[in-house]
Amino acid sequence: MKRLILFICAIILLNSCTKINQFQISGNIENGEGKKLVLKELLVNGTEEIESVKINKKGNFKFKTNTDIPRFYQLSVSENNFLTLLIEPGENITINVDAKNMSNAVIAGSEGSILAQKINNQFAETKLKLDSIINYIESIQGTDKFNEEIEELNNSYANIVNTQRDSSIAFIITNLNSLASIIPLYQKFDEQNYVLYKNRDLQYIKIVSEALAKKYPESQHVKALLADKNNLLKRYDQLRTSAHLEQIAKAKTVHNIPEIYLPDQSGDSLSLNAVNARYILLNFWASWNQESIKRNVELLDIYKKYHTKGFEIYQVSLDTKTENWIKAINFDQLPWINVIDQDGRSSYYARLYNVKTLPTSYLINPDGEIVLINPSKEQMVSTFDYALK
Repeated sequence: MKRLILFICAIILLNSCTKINQFQISGNIENGEGKKLVLKELLVNGTEEIESVKINKKGNFKFKTNTDIPRFYQLSVSENNFLTLLIEPGENITINVDAKNMSNAVIAGSEGSILAQKINNQFAETKLKLDSIINYIESIQGTDKFNEEIEELNNSYANIVNTQRDSSIAFIITNLNSLASIIPLYQKFDEQNYVLYKNRDLQYIKIVSEALAKKYPESQHVKALLADKNNLLKRYDQLRTSAHLEQIAKAKTVHNIPEIYLPDQSGDSLSLNAVNARYILLNFWASWNQESIKRNVELLDIYKKYHTKGFEIYQVSLDTKTENWIKAINFDQLPWINVIDQDGRSSYYARLYNVKTLPTSYLINPDGEIVLINPSKEQMVSTFDYALK
């Protein structure tokens, strides 16, 4: 008798757990008659089909399945037409959508799915805006319009990129306890360029992984994020701003000299070719080099006099210790662009520019040409008095 009672209790408990873990997706899909609607789980390395149905004339559908923790799913009518869902155990979700565009579904009953849709659709809109600018630039390439409009287009592109970054950060901070906060960490404008492109954005990888590891330790996506954290940190440390943005910047300013892309005091990588100035002095130096320090003092007067007229300095330090570099910058109050290559004397960029001694300087004109090597103070003053009136 006792065994029978225990058996019955076990069945009741099992049924109770099943109901708690069960979720349901139902709704209506317009213009989908005859199409195959597929529910897949999004795994770390691909997808796994859970169930599929053929959409009837009325467009109604229903799926029932189980999950013990929040998981990502995909509801699709084709490979490139799908809706990403983030479903928790016990949710009863309704979806109404036109089969022509699954991503624009009206979702109810799943907060995680609504969040996933929000961040994905916002990013899709941003990409459309950026593509529109790039297509327009390509259409006016080689015309007078290009020269007239390129600066404004450059600024518009940069503003859109940074607006998306700000929105993604706000989304992460607001939704730290949701698996949806993982999504913006992996979003990219193209194969190489992430939405969170600044070195300081490393903190969001750490914040998200630590928050979710406590709440969802069994989630394979959280486990993958933790396992990939170090790789992500290295990857983000080497991030470059959008390749398209760099191409636009190059078209506006420097054409004929090799690019340099290095971090400043804040850890944000800055592009030489993106410097918006009429004349640029590219200067290689180091805080341990006394001739470099003397040169900096000399450059301060020139910079103060001509900076507002279109002169900029892009200074590359070959220090291997960041603290010494920053201390030297602060001590002499150097106001121009300062970046560092901690490879020091083995610097790739120093070899690229054939730097044999420190300091070494190159004066670059508005056409992107090196017009003077190691120019004296008198040579620069003479050039700027004529060209920067």
